[in-house]
Amino acid sequence: MLTPADIENKEFKKEMRGYNMTEVNIFLKEVAMSYEKIYQENLSAMDRIGMLSDAVKQYKSMEDTLKNALSVAKGAGDEIKNSAHGQAQMIIKDAENKAGKIINEAAKEVADINYKYEEMKRSVEVFKAKVVSLLNSQLEIIKEYSNINADTDREIRSSAEAVEVIKSEINDIPDLPGDLSRDAESNLMSQLEKVTQELPRIKLNEDGEYVPADEN
Repeated sequence: MLTPADIENKEFKKEMRGYNMTEVNIFLKEVAMSYEKIYQENLSAMDRIGMLSDAVKQYKSMEDTLKNALSVAKGAGDEIKNSAHGQAQMIIKDAENKAGKIINEAAKEVADINYKYEEMKRSVEVFKAKVVSLLNSQLEIIKEYSNINADTDREIRSSAEAVEVIKSEINDIPDLPGDLSRDAESNLMSQLEKVTQELPRIKLNEDGEYVPADEN
């Protein structure tokens, strides 16, 4: 590439009927000055292009770095997401298993309570039947002894009336409610036992004769 100095210092051979040397030199000098300006601008432009090229390379490197960082972040995010999903599924499954276990245990407990309740109902019915049977047997004994003195008759009638009252109370005992608690069950059985103990007893001696209650 020609430099401004090459243009300015260029020498031409002299020939007959050639150009005016002074005019040629002046023109070459003007050309050299113009070319010098263009040449310097070109150098400046080349420098700027070099700087821009370096900047582009730097930005390109930054772009690659950012892409790698985004790729790593995406991979980490997917891994965290998958891990969280897996943990959530495990928690849900564990909760379902525990809920199923609780439901099964509750169902078993309800079945046990129902069974005990039915057993209690049967026990109360059997007990009531025994008490009524005992009362009936006492009444039968009373009926067999119609030829006795007035005092004894009054005592027997009083006993018979007491037996009838107790029989009525026994028959009036309601069925066990479905929500009867253990304390209520225990209280009911205690009352039934007390009623049994308070039943009037008809005693007979070895000869089959009636023995009043105040005699040993």
